[in-house]
Amino acid sequence: MSNSWDNYYTNYQDWDEAHRFIVRIELKYENKLKSLGYTEFLQVDDFYLPDKKLSSSILPQSKTYIKSKNEITLSFEVPYDWSIDIDWEDKALSLLGLLEEWVIDSSVEDK
Repeated sequence: MSNSWDNYYTNYQDWDEAHRFIVRIELKYENKLKSLGYTEFLQVDDFYLPDKKLSSSILPQSKTYIKSKNEITLSFEVPYDWSIDIDWEDKALSLLGLLEEWVIDSSVEDK
C-alpha cells in the first residue's frame, strides 16, 4: 500500500531547508489520516535525549502528526519552487492525499 506522502516526495526533489509546510487538520479526521499511513508522533521524554533539549528539528516530518486537544498538525519539507507557483499549496495538499474539507489551514513557515 502506498502512503499519502509518496506522490508529494516523488514529484519534488530539491528542498528548501529554510521552510516547512504546516497543515492543520480537524481532529475528527484522525482516522482518515491513519488510513493514509500517518501515525501519531509521540515525543520522547527529554531525559533520554543526549543533549536534553527539544528543538524544532524534532517536529514530525511526513509520516507522523502531532495531536492537540483542538487539532492535528502535519509538517512537510517544501520544494525550492514553492513560492513561484501561486497555487502550490493546493497542489501540495492534493499530492499528499489530504482533502480540502479536512484542512483547517495550511501555510509555509520559516524553520
